[in-house]
Amino acid sequence: MSLSAPLIWIMVPALAGIGFWFFRQKQGLMIFLSTALCLLLALLAWLVPIGQIIHLGPISFSVDSTLAFAGRKLVLDSGNQVFLTFIFILCGFWFAGAYAAGANNLLIPFGLGMAALLVAAQAVDPFLYSALLVEMAVLLAVPILAPPGKPFGLGVLRFVIFQTLAMPFILLAGWALAGVEANPSNVNLVSLAGAFLALGFAFWLAVFPFYTWIPLLAENSFPYVSGFIFILLPTANLLIGLKFLDRFGWLRASPELFLVLGQVGALMVVTAGLWAAFQKDMARLLGYSVIIESGFSLLAISLFTHAGDQLFASMFMPRMIGIGLWALSLSILLKEARSTRFEDMQGVAQRMPFASAGLAVASLTLAGLPLMANFAIRQALFEELARQSLSNALWALAGTVGMLFSTFRALAVLTRGAPQIEVSSLGQTHTESRMQIGLILGGIASLLLIGLFPQVFLQMFNGLLAAYPQLP
Repeated sequence: MSLSAPLIWIMVPALAGIGFWFFRQKQGLMIFLSTALCLLLALLAWLVPIGQIIHLGPISFSVDSTLAFAGRKLVLDSGNQVFLTFIFILCGFWFAGAYAAGANNLLIPFGLGMAALLVAAQAVDPFLYSALLVEMAVLLAVPILAPPGKPFGLGVLRFVIFQTLAMPFILLAGWALAGVEANPSNVNLVSLAGAFLALGFAFWLAVFPFYTWIPLLAENSFPYVSGFIFILLPTANLLIGLKFLDRFGWLRASPELFLVLGQVGALMVVTAGLWAAFQKDMARLLGYSVIIESGFSLLAISLFTHAGDQLFASMFMPRMIGIGLWALSLSILLKEARSTRFEDMQGVAQRMPFASAGLAVASLTLAGLPLMANFAIRQALFEELARQSLSNALWALAGTVGMLFSTFRALAVLTRGAPQIEVSSLGQTHTESRMQIGLILGGIASLLLIGLFPQVFLQMFNGLLAAYPQLP
């Protein structure tokens, strides 16, 4: 008996997303089933070898890596297994907290569809069709961010426009790259392909100055939903970028590319950190922390060393848990406050201590405070950067200081003064539920354990790089 890896990890979640659409009113059942499905898919990706015969007693079967679909091939081999594990752990992690966060019931069906499309974007051959699949995932994100009956904010509009602008540039880069392969000595065509790729990924990864939609989206959308978009799409786009580097030798041989990546990454970190220092909105701070995380990822790639690639992969776990805990905590706090602005959040820690603690630990982790989950990675990255480009290291350090300053300002607001929330008509106060407290404490414990024992946890996703054998 033979199964197909794309059938399991692309078609199954896509069909499940369609099925959950019809059960979206039964949110509790949908959350349980979707979380179980994602964890099962992650477990299968971790344990089941692709391309080998598996014996279970009298039954033998294999999981083939290739599936022909619509005249194209979808290929998921053993190098993609850690990527598949990460994506479905991420989805299961997010779906499990949807009820506690109060997220809308469209998150799970459309979120599964997005995950399936982004896995397909990694698997499709020719891989330039990934631009079309990513665009389809972006369009599926719109109903999650602006569900029926809710206003279509400026952040959602900019998100769709900037992500859509990336698609024609990536497709034009594919046309130019085909010419480069046929005639590598054509310098003009190489330059054209490089320019198209740079513009396409600048829009995809929201590099400076194209990241204005991120804080706007964080401010105008429900935090738990925007957090899901902030972790899922950049992760997929960064890995597609690595696929380009792995595929084209002339890109890897270009020192100017890695110089530009380092400068852009440092610029993202320092500008986002400085802007964050003057913000007065908790949700916008989440958006700026996402920009800083993307900047550090580009800095790690720009090193183009084995150590840099390992640091790049090590960032994913603290980032997933940190953004998830921040988004969950802020969503819970938002139930008790009029908005995420500082004046409406003042003193809320007195009423919502666990959610406030979760927001504090998540923000300090993403800011790189010592003993938190990101600290060991940041320290190692600064050391590597200082050996290659001291200026990039100093700019990134300045952005980190700005983010730390904004985080301490936010924590002071949460704990200062009397809470600005009225008691209900029955004289009762609203506090966190047991489910919310359990999820928050689990996130806090995870981040603290990673910070205390980084050598144990931060190597778990280094297998992400197995899909890119040409990288150092």
